[in-house]
Amino acid sequence: MSQTDIDVVRGSFEAFNALDAERLVSLSAEDCEWLPFRAQLEGSAYRGHAGIRQFLRDMAEDWEELRVDPLEFHDRSPLVVVVGQMRLLGRGSSVDIETLAGFVFELRRGQIRRVTSYSNPEAALEAVDAD
Repeated sequence: MSQTDIDVVRGSFEAFNALDAERLVSLSAEDCEWLPFRAQLEGSAYRGHAGIRQFLRDMAEDWEELRVDPLEFHDRSPLVVVVGQMRLLGRGSSVDIETLAGFVFELRRGQIRRVTSYSNPEAALEAVDAD
């Protein structure tokens, strides 16, 4: 895992937390695929730069507060597994979530190609180590 990959992944969390779609797009490949929890539950994915923009709009629509702070980076070249602390507060509801989650990033030529979210860090590490 190169420092460049770590910087890209770290930057993606900063962009996500700021709901900065253009920065997230700049860190992602044109043919990227994002599989956050919502998309997985719906059996879909957010694809390409338009998908990233839609993903952030959906998150802002559903959550009054959303933040994911990366705590650990694990090198599983060519993948990066991140353990992150999530803090979410539902928009117009009493849903308040604070939990650890896992994220698997696939990078290609210094850009995010694919991101998959896992409801717990162990599942993310096991998914990568099983391959």
